[in-house]
Amino acid sequence: MATKNRVGGTEAVTGFMHNAQLSCNTNQDTPITLQVSAKAGDKWRLTKVVLPVSFQIVDDTPEIHIKTIGAPFYKAYRPEHGTQFSYDTVSRKLFIEGYLNKGRGDPYVICLSR
Repeated sequence: MATKNRVGGTEAVTGFMHNAQLSCNTNQDTPITLQVSAKAGDKWRLTKVVLPVSFQIVDDTPEIHIKTIGAPFYKAYRPEHGTQFSYDTVSRKLFIEGYLNKGRGDPYVICLSR
């Protein structure tokens, strides 16, 4: 459910990058340290843990890499079928939502903030 202060899709990732003042060139990693919260199913696995996160633009599509997030989560997130991005412009948080096990598992939510 979209609200007036939420942006979705690739615009969400680019909006977050713009607000965080990240300049990202094509095929170049741009690292930043962010607060990460992650929920799988109905269990919070991480709550406001400070982790390194890399942003990259590949073929005009933004990608997010979180190498230290751990199982059961993935290491890279990109706009694909089943993965949704939403950016809250008021609280300046980027939400990544999808399903584990390539769409066949529990839903997950990852929240990135400064």
